Amino acid sequence: MDLYDNTDPHWPICALNIDLNDGSWLTPQQAAAVARISERTLWRWVRERDISIKVGGRLWVNKRRLFGQ
Repeated sequence: MDLYDNTDPHWPICALNIDLNDGSWLTPQQAAAVARISERTLWRWVRERDISIKVGGRLWVNKRRLFGQ
């Protein structure tokens, strides 16, 4: 079951066009805390779902896609 539309024309976002300080991007540790899941579960979700991007070698999780909105 997909919680979001896989045909989102704006995904994946170009790393040059995002603002990591706008509140919609979380580190994996922050995302696990916000979603109230273990980090192990979050890493499984990152592998199985298209909810994150890598910017400068660091992984960032999109809050909207994490919660399926």
